[in-house]
Amino acid sequence: MIKITIVLACALTLLGCQEQSNSNDAATINTVETETNQKSQLQVIKLSGTPFEIGFQHGQTLKKEIHDLVMLWEADIELNFKIPSKEFITKFLKSTDYISAIKKWTPHLYDEIRGISEGSEIELDKILVFQLVDEMWNNGGIIFEAHHCSSIGINNRKSDGDINYIAQNIDVTPFYHKYKVLLDIEDQKSNSHTFVVTVPGIIGVNGLNKAIGVNVNSLMDLKNSSDGLPVCCVVRGVLDQSTFNEAEEFLRKIKHASGQNYIIGSKHNVASYECSASKVEIYWPDSTKRYTYHANNALKNNSYQPSYINQIEDSFNLTHEEYIKDVPRTAALKNRILNTESINIEVLKETLKSKDSETDPICNDWTWASTIMEFHDDHNVLFISPGKPDSVDYEKFIIR
Repeated sequence: MIKITIVLACALTLLGCQEQSNSNDAATINTVETETNQKSQLQVIKLSGTPFEIGFQHGQTLKKEIHDLVMLWEADIELNFKIPSKEFITKFLKSTDYISAIKKWTPHLYDEIRGISEGSEIELDKILVFQLVDEMWNNGGIIFEAHHCSSIGINNRKSDGDINYIAQNIDVTPFYHKYKVLLDIEDQKSNSHTFVVTVPGIIGVNGLNKAIGVNVNSLMDLKNSSDGLPVCCVVRGVLDQSTFNEAEEFLRKIKHASGQNYIIGSKHNVASYECSASKVEIYWPDSTKRYTYHANNALKNNSYQPSYINQIEDSFNLTHEEYIKDVPRTAALKNRILNTESINIEVLKETLKSKDSETDPICNDWTWASTIMEFHDDHNVLFISPGKPDSVDYEKFIIR
């Protein structure tokens, strides 16, 4: 079953925002509950205005959720890094320069993050580091495989003129799992409209605008940098573009903070980009360029993180090529895509629900949400299961 969600208005007066041009600007919030084998909750938040106003509305509307989640995040820092969270945040900001990259490549997103800080009444340094999920793990060096996301891109337009798709299961640390938000953003300055899938307080995990969509998969085997653009800002930077070619150009011109796979889709194009701090490579499974897929290991880009190479050599006595050959999720994606003549939304759903491997299934305990994006001539569609897709129905959102 697919639920079509209608966003209902609930006026929330925004107070105490010095930079707002209109103190009566309001965010719209709607909570949708889906009852299947497990209970899941998706909050749909409609935001508009300048970047700072959008952030402020986000921060104030979800203030309680942000405080609750930040508290869990700080506890997780102290568990994994063995120092007080305040000390970690201070040291992390002193030893990196992500802020300069954000201000250089996506300055409007720095304003949006400032807005979240003021709206939620959480200090800016803490909210800034809270955005940097991949960057924390890359620089912390304590987790070998921190994520388990699986992504797919299908270029049906190239083969038979049908609908293009990109899809993924978003797998994240379990303490995030209770919190699921869809931001429906209208930026008055750029006249843009964007759906952003995220958790409270973070500017974006993946998303869709009127022209393109983007999926993300962590590639911790690729080189990272301490002064590149963080993943959350790359996602939103891609979604600020109005064409597929502009999105690709953006990915190629910035310096990346973290190794990451971005699958970008539009009504005419689909491609999978493996990005390291020093190189961007496109991955295709074969010469047809009709489909692509990805888990969490680089398949084309060879700009490896030295510590990763050392670890697989020391722990498994394998080269990178030998190590990735039998990754269960990659094999499952390949088998399901190659063995299906026509890839449509039902095939994608079954793939994202699948558990072909007992040890490393596509749908697993880390799965926080599942998204499918489809691209039409006059509109695009986001389907989102706010939970594990084998037990939580997909809901449908249309953007024009």
